Amino acid sequence: MDAIDKEVKRRLELAATIGLDPQKLWPSYFGRSHCSAFELDAYLHEALALPAIERGPDAVKELKAGQRRFRSVKPKSGGPGHPPDGQKPGKEDALAALGAAGKSLLSPERAEAERLKSLHETDLLYTGPEEVYDRVVAAAWKFFGVGAASLSLIAEDAQFFKSAVGPLREEAPRVIALCAETVERNSMLVINDTLADDRFASNPLVTGEPYIRFYAGYPLHGPRGWNIGTLCVIDQQPRTFSPSDQQVLRTLAAVVQKDIDART
Repeated sequence: MDAIDKEVKRRLELAATIGLDPQKLWPSYFGRSHCSAFELDAYLHEALALPAIERGPDAVKELKAGQRRFRSVKPKSGGPGHPPDGQKPGKEDALAALGAAGKSLLSPERAEAERLKSLHETDLLYTGPEEVYDRVVAAAWKFFGVGAASLSLIAEDAQFFKSAVGPLREEAPRVIALCAETVERNSMLVINDTLADDRFASNPLVTGEPYIRFYAGYPLHGPRGWNIGTLCVIDQQPRTFSPSDQQVLRTLAAVVQKDIDART
């Protein structure tokens, strides 16, 4: 029971860190010495139904400046996801209306064009740092006790950070970004030890700075369900990532996703 109490306290502290007030969201918890795992999950998911996330001054203080870089020019007319000027919509244009659910019916080139269109529509690449994302990234970094955490965006050729804390590059080529793999697979990716995984053991981000040995990332999507980036945590040493840890990362990603959905 002590272990459950510690886990409850840990998650409640996490909720407070990202600006959620347990006293308002779950009054029945207070005055009670214990709560079940079911009640805890109900609390965390109820938090996601809030109309807005309250923000406080303390969670983002340790975010390091100068680790974010964004593209400042929006795509031109006829860019990714748009037929060239004067060209009539074709069969793939109709299939593209299905969004990410129709990905397998599109050519790889058109699917990627639609994904990039979805990313651009969020304006996440062009709006600079935003407190709501900084708060969640800082909370993930502190909660898991990892070397770094980030909200990454996978653009055409590179990975960019909307928010980041820890020793991360300002950007990385997409071809070596671990988050690009998470975006492609459309599910949580956990790598307990990169050097023990043939897919990543020779990756320059593993063999060189920031020397990633552990990675856990969850995909984030833009309009029409296309994956555009991830919420991820990394460390410079191998580590386990329990089902409980995975649920916390999903919950934090859901907070970010809710804000992305509200802006598009």
